[in-house]
Amino acid sequence: MLVKGALELVDDVEAYYDTGRGVITAKTGFRFGFIVSSYGESLTIDLRSVRESVTEITVTGEKNVAVNVGANPEKYVLEFVRTLDTLVDYPMEDVIALLDERTSDHSKEVMSPTDHRDGSAVLAMVVLAIFLLFVLSIVAI
Repeated sequence: MLVKGALELVDDVEAYYDTGRGVITAKTGFRFGFIVSSYGESLTIDLRSVRESVTEITVTGEKNVAVNVGANPEKYVLEFVRTLDTLVDYPMEDVIALLDERTSDHSKEVMSPTDHRDGSAVLAMVVLAIFLLFVLSIVAI
């Protein structure tokens, strides 16, 4: 509950998927930057029960597209951990009320891993646009 709540509260997380086997994957989306853009990052959250009422959480981040120089997966790992740490400090009733308010229109959780978008389509469109501009500039000369 708290892990999914933290994902709902991390602004740049667009969608997450719970495999049902103790692994949740989350993805950020395309972000246009002034100098560099990002085609998205992925977070993988592994949950493992250590003993009763103790769960070990391992969070890893990676780029969605290998050539993505604007990606910063560590930023989202830290943001997720900070958000989760903040939620742990509050009573569960307050957390549930906050999440009900935040997800009143829709949740970021998707029902299928194929519903995750990744930045490769955006990257392909950017490369195509650059190529077309290059061809048009040659034709114009």
